Amino acid sequence: MKNNPFSVEGRVAIVTGGGTGIGRAISEALALSGANVVICSRKAEHLRDTAKKIEELGRKSLALTCDVRKEEEVRNVVEQTVKKFGKLDILVNNAGASFVCPIEDVSLNGWNAIFGINSTGVFLFSKVACQEMKKQNRGVIVNIASIAGRDGAPMMAPYGAAKAAVINLTRALAVEFAQYNIRVNCIAPGMIITEAVQQQMGITPESTQEHFQSLPLKRWGNPEEIAWPAVFLASDASSYMTGEMISVDGGPRAFEGV
Repeated sequence: MKNNPFSVEGRVAIVTGGGTGIGRAISEALALSGANVVICSRKAEHLRDTAKKIEELGRKSLALTCDVRKEEEVRNVVEQTVKKFGKLDILVNNAGASFVCPIEDVSLNGWNAIFGINSTGVFLFSKVACQEMKKQNRGVIVNIASIAGRDGAPMMAPYGAAKAAVINLTRALAVEFAQYNIRVNCIAPGMIITEAVQQQMGITPESTQEHFQSLPLKRWGNPEEIAWPAVFLASDASSYMTGEMISVDGGPRAFEGV
């Protein structure tokens, strides 16, 4: 038995949307567990503090701007990662976006933007990253989906549909990539308290008290509560898992049948 199968010591990870919220928590948790971490975001200012924190934890970091919807920018991130570190072991597809809107008011541009960031980005990064992982016959991809993709999301139909695509893509890629010893799993977070959720979507803990009544734990989740399951999926502790979804949502399905 390995001394610490949860360690990712010496491995190299890319985390999309890695500068803020859940992405920042995952980046720091991977660094704490031994990985060097490449973080990317469309905005450079979202990356500086996280890159500094990774280095304070004694790991190397690389901060790159990237629009996950653009293949040439995705390729640049992977190429710069391999150029600096010589390999790519872990990909965390975390970048995401959403808005609250009745479906009849959603524009085609809005629909396409949400699908582009939430699902096309997963496709592009997985496509490019697997080409490097295949060379070493080893790799791990962790996709951040959502319970909105599992259960549906009224007033957030584009987001829910895009995250459902991520869940399905996770399963398809798990089968396709298994021959190369590349595992692919996803996490479906529930209501996680981040600055983006509060500011962009106008949601606060006070405005969602009714929602909490359906949760056995009766509270919001924190980004760190997504980060550590991500480290588990990235590590050898989950070496016999692929094509799976882990729900981290406060337990609403525990009520089913009760």
